[in-house]
Amino acid sequence: MTKAEKNRLSAVIRATEYLFLENIALKLVLEHRAGPNWQRLLERLLDDKEMLAGVRLKFRDLYGQLAGTADPSGALDALLAELPAPKKLH
Repeated sequence: MTKAEKNRLSAVIRATEYLFLENIALKLVLEHRAGPNWQRLLERLLDDKEMLAGVRLKFRDLYGQLAGTADPSGALDALLAELPAPKKLH
């Protein structure tokens, strides 16, 4: 895998990590049912170092696989395995 491909894969992993955080924030909003306060809830979540550390742990192994090999296809396979399966449309 070339350096450019490795950088693109790293960007995909970072984007997935951010989307994971956004999903948690959305769940908080839905739990509180307070739409007007969503920005404050998101800021509180992003300021929560414990929450961020938990999310970082989920992705730590992927970053390690990506950095430690010339062929990070294992990291891509691990990332794709963590994503939920698409729901069947009827």
